[in-house]
Amino acid sequence: MTTSERHRERGVAVALVALTATVALALTGGCSPGERTTDHAAPETPAYVTLPDWRTTPPDAPATLPWVSAMVARNGIDITVYSGPGDAPCKELSQPRATVTEQDKTYVVVTVQGRIVDATDCAATGSPLPLVVSLRKPLGGRVLRDAATAQTPPTYFERDLPDLSSDKRWSPFPSHWMPTDKGWYQGYNGPQGSVLLVSARPTDEASLPEPVTTVPIGSRRGTVTGDARRSWTAWWKVGAVTYSVRLEPPEGGGFTLTQFKQELAGLSWR
Repeated sequence: MTTSERHRERGVAVALVALTATVALALTGGCSPGERTTDHAAPETPAYVTLPDWRTTPPDAPATLPWVSAMVARNGIDITVYSGPGDAPCKELSQPRATVTEQDKTYVVVTVQGRIVDATDCAATGSPLPLVVSLRKPLGGRVLRDAATAQTPPTYFERDLPDLSSDKRWSPFPSHWMPTDKGWYQGYNGPQGSVLLVSARPTDEASLPEPVTTVPIGSRRGTVTGDARRSWTAWWKVGAVTYSVRLEPPEGGGFTLTQFKQELAGLSWR
């Protein structure tokens, strides 16, 4: 090999080394060995999830659905949100799932995802489904928000209701209400065929009959409505929420006002 050929071969090798170094430098962002890169700050997660466009969303893809109300457990950690197919007739939710998608010191965003499909049994539809999420720490004074609507649906608290789970005289039975209803309802079967109905609803949607008297409700004061022939109901307000407990007698029976007060006094309000 002549001297000229050796110089030309060395020039090609140097060019290849330079090209390799340039590519490596571009891939590593220009950092030398031992130098640590700093991640750029990730964009903030949107507080709310945008509803998918039905024209571009695959039919089998889950959609972000609204929920209408929430019940916070006594521990402040477990939260049940209620979601349904809205006012669509003979529809139901398929594989619904609730998750906490964002939270800070002031609010918690809960996202419900699922598909609205034709119901297999139209008679079994028409009630919202309870979906449970658990927080890392109690909700406290934070606000619950719905990812689908960016709104704050009514939130109710077990701490403001009697603790019937610890009273073996009363056993819960399935309760149903419209999936667009912002209230919350639970029924209990009691001694000798009596029934206790507990409810919660926004105060601006609550309509109270003519009051009969007042009564202690735990540490609060409530209003009593009704009569001995049908039923007695105790109502009390906590913030923007009105709660109630209605006692219905066994078929053909009745409760005096004194008996109703005694039943209320026997409930646990811890």
